[in-house]
Amino acid sequence: MTNRRIGSLLLICASLVACQDGGFRHADPGDPPPGLEWLPDGGAPFFGPTRTVTPYTGSEAAVLEAQAALPTGSELQAEVIIRSCGPINGVCHNEKEYPDLHTPANFASTIGAPCNIQSGTPEGVFDRCERTGDRFTFDDNREVEIGWVEYIPPEGDAMVVVGPDMPGLHMHFSDPVATSYDGRYTSGRFVRTFVRAGNTVEDLTYFRYEQRYRIFDDGHHVVAEVPGYLANAIQSFMASGIEQGDLNRNGVYGARPNVMGVRTGPISMIRAGDPETSYLVGRLRGHMGGTPVPGSRMPLANEPFSVPEMLALFCFIEGLDPAVRTVNLFDPIDYNGCSYAQNPALLDGLAVEGSGTGFASRIRPLIEANCSGCHDDLDPEEDLTLQGSGLYDRLMMPSAQDPMGRPLIDPGNLANSYLWLKLIGDPSIDGLRMPINPIAGSGALDMDKLDDIRTWIENGAPND
Repeated sequence: MTNRRIGSLLLICASLVACQDGGFRHADPGDPPPGLEWLPDGGAPFFGPTRTVTPYTGSEAAVLEAQAALPTGSELQAEVIIRSCGPINGVCHNEKEYPDLHTPANFASTIGAPCNIQSGTPEGVFDRCERTGDRFTFDDNREVEIGWVEYIPPEGDAMVVVGPDMPGLHMHFSDPVATSYDGRYTSGRFVRTFVRAGNTVEDLTYFRYEQRYRIFDDGHHVVAEVPGYLANAIQSFMASGIEQGDLNRNGVYGARPNVMGVRTGPISMIRAGDPETSYLVGRLRGHMGGTPVPGSRMPLANEPFSVPEMLALFCFIEGLDPAVRTVNLFDPIDYNGCSYAQNPALLDGLAVEGSGTGFASRIRPLIEANCSGCHDDLDPEEDLTLQGSGLYDRLMMPSAQDPMGRPLIDPGNLANSYLWLKLIGDPSIDGLRMPINPIAGSGALDMDKLDDIRTWIENGAPND
């Protein structure tokens, strides 16, 4: 058995201990956790002894709080990740949604793991999560990268009209195929690059399809006809997994260099050493380098991360060595050597909700973090979207749910601000108090959050 498999087995064992104890702590990060003292020579679990770091001794309260409460990756998973992302069996990121985060082993496995493999819709895919697509060729040795693929079944006995919307296997490519194949009955091959043992690279054909092909969009769009007797074979092929370079179908190939020659993808759930381009962080923040990340901000139904908690996650990721393929969650997080802990100016930018009472720094992030799970921009409840660039203007508009037509926010007037009345559960307003936690039911905001919203409205709801 290889060392890596042994480490994985030990990681699973440690996960069981953590689940049974409900999340454990141990005073010295170098000590083995409860129940694993049987390890040879008393060594720490996973991949050998833990490292030692110099503790942070500065004066920043957020850093000191993070270091005291979340000294290792194990505590980060047990105290923060499981609380926010996988609290109940079968929901959220606990044995249902990708990635599964409810055990230390699963949390560790997100390091280097691909993102957006369970997006649900093409629109939910982040460009930078796209990987290099498989290739297609008409046996003419000219391979083109596959952007995206779709199977359109026939509608009953309706006559097939040749065109870009016809039934068949639709393939969209980054570069055009030869239009001379239009209407020809020929063979097409799907090719993927495999890395074999010993790091040898080999291109292999994993599917061959012989049928009539139709060419559209100057060769960028090809439709292979699918007679009824081949429909099951094509559906099985689709289900087998085709690597598509433009999975969100917007014309941007995320794994390709941009016009400046810079490659920005594919990124991972957690990129060792780089929290700013880790997809998990992007979903918590709602953006990556100023580019919006599709989907609602996470966590969707639980308390957002505090500044110390986000700091712990950032410093944990920054401390991971990209050159090391294994990780010891019981290693101490290096707060003293973490750039985010050393630069207090970066701390406010770490929080999902920010601080203060400004609209951009506090109110907008607070509303998006607590309300956009239901009031998103894809299928919003009550046709009310509470996220995105137009949020402030929407808050100033009359509420479609209020028979009196009061605005969601009336600057300077709490009693006439419909959203405020919903947030405090005012008895004069019909319906449930907001926000609603879809899992636990009641999801009312804490008093400090309500105080910040109240102060903002009373001060004229400025848009800073």
